[in-house]
Amino acid sequence: MATPSTSARRRREDGTMNAEMRRRLTAAEEDLASRVAALPEGADRLGDQRRAAGASVVATGLPSRRVEAYKYTDLRAAFGALAPVAPAADATAAATAVAAAWDWDGLAGRRIVFVNGRFEPGLSTLEGLDGAVEIASLAERARLPDADLPIGRLAAGNEDPVLALNTAFWQDGVVIRVAAGATVAEPIAILSLVVADAAVAVTTRHVVEVGTGATVRFLEHHAGPAGIAYQASAAIELDIADGARVTWARLQEEGEAALHLATLVTRLGAGSALDRLAVNFGAALSRDQGFVDFSGPDSRVGFEAATHLDGRRHSDATLVMNHAVPDCASKERFRAVVADEARSVVQGKICVAPQAQRTDGRMMTQAILTGDGAEAINKPELEIFADDVQCGHGATSGRLDETALFYMRTRGIPKAVAEALLLEAFLAEAIEGLGDEAISEALTGRLRARLAAIGGEAT
Repeated sequence: MATPSTSARRRREDGTMNAEMRRRLTAAEEDLASRVAALPEGADRLGDQRRAAGASVVATGLPSRRVEAYKYTDLRAAFGALAPVAPAADATAAATAVAAAWDWDGLAGRRIVFVNGRFEPGLSTLEGLDGAVEIASLAERARLPDADLPIGRLAAGNEDPVLALNTAFWQDGVVIRVAAGATVAEPIAILSLVVADAAVAVTTRHVVEVGTGATVRFLEHHAGPAGIAYQASAAIELDIADGARVTWARLQEEGEAALHLATLVTRLGAGSALDRLAVNFGAALSRDQGFVDFSGPDSRVGFEAATHLDGRRHSDATLVMNHAVPDCASKERFRAVVADEARSVVQGKICVAPQAQRTDGRMMTQAILTGDGAEAINKPELEIFADDVQCGHGATSGRLDETALFYMRTRGIPKAVAEALLLEAFLAEAIEGLGDEAISEALTGRLRARLAAIGGEAT
């Protein structure tokens, strides 16, 4: 073995050259370091939490391809610069945007509104909850002396950098508490809008606590202006108590130039259930990531995702299921239609602890590619330390069924219409998997309108 030269040894000893080269900061990372340094120091638990979260990202840098969880979604390259924090929207512009927002075909009668990351009580409609649901602004509660803020309780120990950035810089959000035993008849909608004519950053954080035996449905909707490269970050901590039932539908319709980062951290108690649907139509780059912890036996989770991408857009769906207790079930299905030169990424991981016997965990990813440059990347993982389990995963990708397309065209259906019908049927199956007929019908109609609009543009 060759020995290093004296000059090489000296270069290592004096630190000018070593095995771990000093990382060259990007403009966004330099700005990030400055913003973290400007955070209040030692003011309270919340201030310390913000600084610690921001410092963790400064220390490691924005996640790049070298980080396994971000191998296919390089945020270090995506952030050319950090956008300035969005100012409060003009009252008239905010009201106009809210009035024009989709109302989920009338389902969003109970609506919590955020514009540019700030809670807008005057634009929200919260009547009729009859004391079953408590809703409070996170920013307002944080200003109270000795406020008990539940931020970070479920996320403790989670070192994900996107979640850490949200923890450091959230502007506002809500604490939602559903009373034990309550059955909330109407869905509760959370609407997040961006109103801007230049690049801005919008960051929201929500904490949702569903009491023992309660039943509730949520509608989450994100939208913003076209042609503006704004940056949106949203994180939700969802705590589901024993025996509770939660249905959560999410629609992401950000502007086609936007960057959208979303995180869900949830914990399930014994005998509880969560059904979640994520429909992704917007943003130039989006990442919807979930971290699910089973903390009580006999609980169940169903995740469905329906994504439609065109142009050069990039969508990343990442999900980690942590089975830590016995007799729980998780089922995940991701469906994507990828056109032009767009890219769909699905990363799913099922972790089964030694004590989590009789776990039933299943994951399926399916994609239809309609463009010559379209790409679908699937990265499933199973990490199993128990021996009495049923776990599996599968992945498929391909083109539209030419036989079905030919059959429809011989019946006089134009090609563009036939393709739209087949794509709708493919994605609608995931939407219907939510198990809520009213919500599924509304979102299928939204999908149909989108496919019709794209088809009209193509012709």
